[in-house]
Amino acid sequence: MTIFNRFTGNALINNALMTIMAVAKIGGLAEITPELLLDLFNRVSLVETNKRLKSYTMLFSLNNPLVNPAKKANQAGEKTYIRLLLAIMNGFEADGERICEITGLKFNKRFEEFYQEDIDQQKLLINSSSKDPREIKKEIKNLDNTDTSLNRSWFPLIGGLGSDAQTLPQAKFTVNIHPICIAILQFLPLSALLYKGGILLIDSSDFELSKKLVADSVAVLAEKMQHCSVNEPIENVRDFGKGDYLIKVLQMLEELEEFEENYADLNMWSFSNSGTGASCSIDRVPNGLIRKLQHLYNNAKIGGELKAILADKHRAFRFLESLEGNKDWSLLYPNVFGTGKRKTDYSGVSTEFLEAYYSEIGNNRMVPIAKYIAGLIETYRSNSFKKLLERSLTGAWDNPEYRGELNLVLVKAAKEGRWDLKHHIAILDNSDELPVKNNFYKLHKLIHYFTQKSVFQNDLPIVDVSNKKAFNASQWVISMIQRDDKLDGIKSGLTNKGEDYIIGYGRIFIDSLNYQEVHFESILDTFYDVDFRYQKYGMTGLLRIFFNQSEYESIELEHYENKGQIMANVQCWLEKLGCFVNDYRAYYITRYQNPDSDKPPVEKFEKLVNGLVGERYKDDFYIKLKEIIFNTNQFIYEFQDGPKEKWDIEELKVDPLGNPSWNLCNFAIRFLLKKSLMELKKNN
Repeated sequence: MTIFNRFTGNALINNALMTIMAVAKIGGLAEITPELLLDLFNRVSLVETNKRLKSYTMLFSLNNPLVNPAKKANQAGEKTYIRLLLAIMNGFEADGERICEITGLKFNKRFEEFYQEDIDQQKLLINSSSKDPREIKKEIKNLDNTDTSLNRSWFPLIGGLGSDAQTLPQAKFTVNIHPICIAILQFLPLSALLYKGGILLIDSSDFELSKKLVADSVAVLAEKMQHCSVNEPIENVRDFGKGDYLIKVLQMLEELEEFEENYADLNMWSFSNSGTGASCSIDRVPNGLIRKLQHLYNNAKIGGELKAILADKHRAFRFLESLEGNKDWSLLYPNVFGTGKRKTDYSGVSTEFLEAYYSEIGNNRMVPIAKYIAGLIETYRSNSFKKLLERSLTGAWDNPEYRGELNLVLVKAAKEGRWDLKHHIAILDNSDELPVKNNFYKLHKLIHYFTQKSVFQNDLPIVDVSNKKAFNASQWVISMIQRDDKLDGIKSGLTNKGEDYIIGYGRIFIDSLNYQEVHFESILDTFYDVDFRYQKYGMTGLLRIFFNQSEYESIELEHYENKGQIMANVQCWLEKLGCFVNDYRAYYITRYQNPDSDKPPVEKFEKLVNGLVGERYKDDFYIKLKEIIFNTNQFIYEFQDGPKEKWDIEELKVDPLGNPSWNLCNFAIRFLLKKSLMELKKNN
């Protein structure tokens, strides 16, 4: 009579069933019958084998009668164990009123009833024996005290009501489990290997893969048993780590032709049921990670290298963690470990492995450009850069000097037409971050790897950065510089001077109002961080690349709007400054209005504003602003019946967060004054 037609949702039962299939060498689950279990019980000497296996107590604890020290006298526990299992297998039920909560099988007779029947039979035998009445009474009392409940000494990790230590929190009823499950689980030790200090259970959505892995465990344990004397205990097999099992998975998947079409994940349980420290943990290997590993394994050039990594417990853990998370793995690259006599040079992985790894984590687009830059270093590196590379073969990429030297290489390459702004933006750590940071630290290690390996690429890869914020912001700034009166001076500074060259972006923005609309919110988003600190060096780095190119196009960008997420406090701050500028303009027009004309004094106001926003008053604007505030307040008080001191210089000196920031406020007021002038000219 077939017991199961399909596997259950319980890893313990499934592993036990797969163990039985491997030991009995049968192909289908339906072939497992009570008769087969009885045959295997005798054929593999299950009682003697389980007694010898050290893993048995980790599965069923020392409370199981087979190994309970208190029941070793006259082999009482062992005899109970045998009688109970034989009764269960011979009394298998395929139908009944009860439903197994583990497997869904129907039954009537519970495990406790089998156990109690055995105790009652033993009591009859004892009472009919010729033993001393006091001995009979003692034995009967011991039998009456036997815990017949279904607990974790028969089914791991379920707990039980027989003792306080095993009772689950707030438990009221024992679990309904078909007794045949107890008999089936007794075969589980035949495949029990250790993993991370506990018993390994294999659980996968791909049952064919699970069966192969369990069968392999059966073979490993059987081989160990063959080398042990029949009187010796069988020690736990603890030779394999996660990487070792994944190597087996990859080897087995080669035999499963339809794997590419099937979903397969892997859960590796590590559990212990012994003592008071019963525990369980699960290492999950998702389908995505298995597929990545399979791609690497099936690559003939690097399959052996992958196996070596997985077989090394020290490397495998971080490797798998990085691969699953699509992260860089530190041991891809050469390194030096230890110091002095313990110093060890690590050569890193092969270039084929690194490229395949980068492809699996979705970062392969950076490989060609890193190879190309490594070739530029070989051609354009300075003597100081060469010495740096020679002095620190493995760690040069992390040296503070490396970034500066690499930037110089890229500038030289741009001058000879071998590098440009678009490619430079493509290698930024975050090309969608504003203000721009001219950093590509994430690429340093990869560039240095190819530099060390002397692996170069001559063709400049194609990139598309048209939708990147750094690209659009740089185009906006370049378009204004190319129309600026001081273009030649700016180009000269960027091409002939070092990184310390300072561009007067504020003046450029203010002057650009003469021919185009500029939103101050866009300036804030492009050049100021969340704390409203001025960040200009990243943009200057991009401009240095652009204006050092052997050829570059003329950029005409009439409209640019990138306000980011303008916070309410920024809007209020700009409205406040705008209101102040409007009040001043109203004062000035009223004060200097020609009584014989309806036209406002536009030319006079223009001359004043151009003087205020120009370089002449930039540093002395604070003094000039105090005068402006005084005149404006007096005008509001006398002509508009407003407050006597509407505007205060201290209130105008704070940024949107309320912190003192004279430089930002100086620039903002001068910018808004110029904008107010352009609006006045447009309307008149």
